Order: sequence, then structure tokens, then C-alpha cells
Amino acid sequence: MFSLDFLVDHFQVYLLLLLRLSGFIFTAPIFGERYIPPQVKVVLSLLLALFFYLFAVPQDAQLIHQPLPYWVLLIKEVVWGFLIGFACQLVFIGVQFSGQITGFQMGFGVVNVIDPQSGGQVSIISRLQYLLAVLIFLAMDGHHFLLQALASSFDLLPLGQIEFASAVGERLLRLTGGVFLIAVKIAAPVMVSLLLTSVALGILARTVPQMNVFIVGFPLKIGIGMIALACSLPVFYYLLSKIIAVMEHDVTGLITLFAG
Repeated sequence: MFSLDFLVDHFQVYLLLLLRLSGFIFTAPIFGERYIPPQVKVVLSLLLALFFYLFAVPQDAQLIHQPLPYWVLLIKEVVWGFLIGFACQLVFIGVQFSGQITGFQMGFGVVNVIDPQSGGQVSIISRLQYLLAVLIFLAMDGHHFLLQALASSFDLLPLGQIEFASAVGERLLRLTGGVFLIAVKIAAPVMVSLLLTSVALGILARTVPQMNVFIVGFPLKIGIGMIALACSLPVFYYLLSKIIAVMEHDVTGLITLFAG
């Protein structure tokens, strides 16, 4: 027979583990998509928590001796999971922002679709690039990295021993600022093509004043933009693969910063 104290100690460990995983699952790419029912996310969190509890959590973590109240440890675990999932999601936020810029420059500012992830309206180009980014992420075994990062966190950050140092906030601010850099890098080929098109239309308007540049330029920009978008797909894949690799390195470094 297991003693009551034994069961309580193990349940406390499992609950900490569950909250760490739940915060991550509900915000991480792929796992945190809004079109995945919350019930599925809860069941996935429960199963992953059980798996990691049996195979990944060090045996010396079975008993918790912390000066902080238990509810504080619970909050720290769920906040950690949320922040790590958010850090992984920043790449895809940058991709969607890039699509918004590209779509607006092409003239698709009023052509929006409902984004299942955010629940709001986004450019159709933004949604297309996001889906391509998800496929590239899966092709690079990015979902495996997410699970490996969770598994390694139990060695780097034992349950109940997370510290929120100032370096964590600085790293998160730097990663958040990188969203704009990601968006500009991805949108650059199309933006340059559309800029040259606008310059050509401006010259044409000065040389042929009788021509209605607005009527000509609207479909021309869409056509040039689609051609540039298609031709830049290899560049999109190359840039995104490099960005995802950097993201994996940054997230691993961020996890170590929580050790204090």
C-alpha cells in the first residue's frame, strides 16, 4: 500500500509537470492552433505529462522541498510554458506579418480571410505564407524539436526551480523585436519588385498623361506581385529554414536562462 504522503508528493510533482506542459501546448506552434479543440489539447497535455513523468523527469524530483508556497510554484510553471511556447510562435507571427505587408502592397488590403489561429481577418497572402511556414516547420522536424525542448527542460530546470531573471525579459524583448526583421526579410523580394513597378508606373504617368495609371496599375501590381511571390518561394524556404534553426538555438538558450 502506498502511504498518503507518497501519493500526495507524486501528485504534486505531476501537477507541476502538467501545468508546465499545458502552458506550452496552448501557445506553441502546431499544438496551440485555435482550430484544435481545447479538449484535444487538454488530453494531449495529460498524456504528455504522464509520459514525461514516467520517462523524463529525474527520480530526485519525486519530492518537492521548496520555501515558496506550492501555488507560487504552479504559477511559475504555467508562465514558463506560456513564455517558451510564445517564443517558438514568434517565427510564425513574423511570417504572417510579412504576408500582411506583401498583401497590402499588392492591393489585397480589402481581400481578407478569417484566420483560425487568431480569430481575426488577415490577408490571403498572410494565410498562404503561414501554411507554407507550417509545412516547412514540419518538414524540418520542428515538432520533434518542441518535444525535445520540453524533455531537456526537466534536466536544465527541475520542477519548482524556475527563476525569472532579468536576462529572461531582455532575451524575450530581443526575440519579439526580431519579428519585424523576419517580416522584412521574407517580404523583401516582393516589396522590391512592387517598388520597381511603382517607379515604372510613375514614369509612365509623366510620359503618357492620358493613361489612367490607377486602372492599369491595380491589376499590374497584383500580377507582378504573384509572379514575384512564386519566384521567391526558394528564397522563402531558404530564409525560413535558417530562421527556424536560429529560433531553435534561441529557445534552447532561453530555457537555460530560467535556471537563474
